[in-house]
Amino acid sequence: MLNPEDFISAMRKAPTPVSIVTTSGEHGPHGATVSAVCSLTAAPPAVLVCINKQSRILGMIEEHGVYCVNYIAQHHSKLALAFSGAADYAELRNFDTDDWARDQQTNLPILFGAAAVFTCLHIQTVSFGTHRILIGKVEGVESSDAKPLTYWDGNFRPLADPE
Repeated sequence: MLNPEDFISAMRKAPTPVSIVTTSGEHGPHGATVSAVCSLTAAPPAVLVCINKQSRILGMIEEHGVYCVNYIAQHHSKLALAFSGAADYAELRNFDTDDWARDQQTNLPILFGAAAVFTCLHIQTVSFGTHRILIGKVEGVESSDAKPLTYWDGNFRPLADPE
């Protein structure tokens, strides 16, 4: 049987983009840093978001039925730490700053200057192990020329230009 630590160690060698997934509803806006996000299909446009079953945002997304995937830019690393729960950056876990706008149709928090933003309608949840896999139909997209922040080997890393 595969040792979970060996699996985690190997997965840390696969770089992933960093996102802040947001939602909003009767309890207000909420966000979480998530690195397990990927495209599912282009027709219809859909994404997968994998979130730990213990995360507070999971129930909020399922209740509200909408969420936003904000692929963050390199200059947003402190926000990534804040929304991952890091106590030293708790004051940045605030949607009432100039960093955030609200989607006019869904009221979802959208991060200014993000590399890409996907506004999603929650379609289905699949439970597997310690996580839930959210399938979201993409209702809107925005993108910029900002370089995305990546997560590799246990740390946030800037994306380098090819030589």
